Amino acid sequence: MLKGRKFIIILLLGMTGLVLLSSVSVPIQFSSRAKVPYSLDRTMDQFRSTDQLAKWFLKNSDEDKVEVISSKPGTIEMEVETEEMSREYSIHISADPANRKHCIVDLSVYRTIWKRWFDPDPTDELVVASLKELEAFTNDTQRFYGYAINKEQITDSCYLFMTAHVTDSTKAMVTKQLFDSLSHYIQTQEQDWNGRRIFYEQPGDSSQLNIFTGTVVTCSMPTSAALGIGQKKLPSGKEQLTAVYEGPYKDIHLVYKAMDQYRKDYSLVGLMLPFEDFLSPGYGYAPDDTVKIKICLPVL
Repeated sequence: MLKGRKFIIILLLGMTGLVLLSSVSVPIQFSSRAKVPYSLDRTMDQFRSTDQLAKWFLKNSDEDKVEVISSKPGTIEMEVETEEMSREYSIHISADPANRKHCIVDLSVYRTIWKRWFDPDPTDELVVASLKELEAFTNDTQRFYGYAINKEQITDSCYLFMTAHVTDSTKAMVTKQLFDSLSHYIQTQEQDWNGRRIFYEQPGDSSQLNIFTGTVVTCSMPTSAALGIGQKKLPSGKEQLTAVYEGPYKDIHLVYKAMDQYRKDYSLVGLMLPFEDFLSPGYGYAPDDTVKIKICLPVL
């Protein structure tokens, strides 16, 4: 009986020793994964562009460095250097089976159990944490584009509009005149108006702009060709991209640029020109006026 116990103890000690030996000597594959809501090429750009890489790759100190050594479709080779050591990593990017327009970013490293869980390399920890940050960064439109871009359903149907050809110097004045005319016309029709004001512009001939001012109304509201007042319909029930801008009116073009990039990134088709839905009081804003405006872009 005693010999049996000794055998079992020796066997357990031997197995424990083997496990400990394996934990410090046998490499095992460990993986980390990030889900990115973009195409392969756009996801690759997050590594290939030094500006984009700097937005999500974490650093513990100014001494840490990251450099892409090579890139080819689906594979990124990079070197990460910390104060303690330097290592190379191979990162694989593939289409997400659940959504072929999105990508999965995979990192696999071979480390012993001891090194991975009890004495991890600082470069490994940095890369794993950075991949988590990549997923958070690319799934946050505020961080990725500079503005929170959302999708909303269009609920309005019709608006009265007036147009004019203007220059930059007369744009604010003429815009105010058109909105005043629309407001006065609605009052003459004894119709209720909730105050919604829509505006958009497009380049005209030479240095001129074509501006469109609109007021959201019921579709039964009559128009007046004599006064230059027409009616347009919004694609009610369709989706639109929206972003709320707050700041000097002269910088609103930055939101248009961000929204257009979003549209391209997600392969969306614009149904009409993007327009401004004024949330601030008034209209006919000067370039330095501080405004709050929702930019809307109906899309397919």
